Amino acid sequence: MSLLSFFGLKRPSYDRPRLTLPDILHRTVVSGLAALTVYGLFLGYMVHRETLAKGRELLAKREAEAKERSSVATQVTDEAREQALAEAAAQSVLKSRSS
Repeated sequence: MSLLSFFGLKRPSYDRPRLTLPDILHRTVVSGLAALTVYGLFLGYMVHRETLAKGRELLAKREAEAKERSSVATQVTDEAREQALAEAAAQSVLKSRSS
């Protein structure tokens, strides 16, 4: 079916009534609504992909921050442990000197 015959502008060899203006308008509206539906589905898919990408990005950022916080906490804990060992060693040396 050619585009001209779709709109009723080309008459086939057999005797068929020509399309009227309301028929053409109806076909135009239906075709437009079908195209709008396809476009809406495409946009919905693209927004969904964008939302997932932003969520993954936010998750990676939070994981990096949590890792950084845990490394800082580990560093503080290690420093406190080293300080306690140094104080214990100093007290041990002072005890041995005083004895």
